[in-house]
Amino acid sequence: MNFIGTALIGLVLSGTALAFSEWDGLSNPDIIRSGFTHRLYDLPLEGAIFYGPRGWSGHYWPSIKGGINNRWNSRREKDQYDFVSPTRDQIFRMNANQLSTLSPSEKYDIFMGRYDFPLKQEVYSHARRDGKEWEGICHGWALVSLMYDEPTAVTLRNPDGINVPFGSADVKALLSYYYAWHVDAAPARQIGQRCNFGRWTGGQRACDDDLNAGAFHIVLTNKIALQKEGFVMDVERWDEVWNQPVIGYSSRVVGTYTRPSPSAARNAVSELKLATTVWYVDEDEPSWYPNFGTNNQVFAKKELIYRLELDSQGQIVGGAWESEERPDFVWSRPKETSFQGILARLPLLLKN
Repeated sequence: MNFIGTALIGLVLSGTALAFSEWDGLSNPDIIRSGFTHRLYDLPLEGAIFYGPRGWSGHYWPSIKGGINNRWNSRREKDQYDFVSPTRDQIFRMNANQLSTLSPSEKYDIFMGRYDFPLKQEVYSHARRDGKEWEGICHGWALVSLMYDEPTAVTLRNPDGINVPFGSADVKALLSYYYAWHVDAAPARQIGQRCNFGRWTGGQRACDDDLNAGAFHIVLTNKIALQKEGFVMDVERWDEVWNQPVIGYSSRVVGTYTRPSPSAARNAVSELKLATTVWYVDEDEPSWYPNFGTNNQVFAKKELIYRLELDSQGQIVGGAWESEERPDFVWSRPKETSFQGILARLPLLLKN
């Protein structure tokens, strides 16, 4: 149900399938961050980060429903792609309940005193009425879910004295949109690349080499267990992109091999097979109030099986997937220090 921006995809290093299963180029864990611990026995078999007020469920704001132009809080108009926004005179006559049914973009425009709705118009430039059902701004939501405390409902007064009510989902939508379309892609760091093929590839690359299993384990264990930081994972192996915030994992050794397989990394001397459960935050429908403590807060998991290839020092030097389930790519980026452009006043809607 997700889409990742083309600018971020372009950061991935180009490369061809590897003859051996050590990582190279696009799968090097140092792309995410240099200095990771690679020695297997220094990496915990389980780890987890926060469960609130960060790591909150949000919505991916599907393109085919107008993105954050969707009037999610309106029973009559929530499934419409487009609609006519109220005039300035009409807005002055609207009560709080009526204003609450407008879209996140409309509310922000009114808060800014912009009755010509410039943000709403910009949002439509990214939305696609004929898009695929899974396309949206989950690449923005997955990041901000890990970076910001879950937004609460807030009412703010605009320059003309109109009190504009924002639900928790409205603020989440604006945050997600900003990180999806208004931040520089350059600080993002990604290993693996997007698989552009469906499950039946017609003889084309079967997406087997998108992300090395050993590199994935290094990133997973270092980020979650040692650094207590989340990251974003495309949990869907094939053409669709489902960006989700990873918050925990648990691994167990299910096999040991004193001789590496023929396709193992050149300097591998042994292998271990791991069964790993990866926990991540899942999406849910928009709601007026925060999700934590309610059924709207949703977690999900992936069960992964892979081999780790070790050198004589116990360092992870490669790996290979055994399960059909596997991530397509993982990535992260730093939090913005300020907001610019059309959403420059968005911090006024936040507590942090």
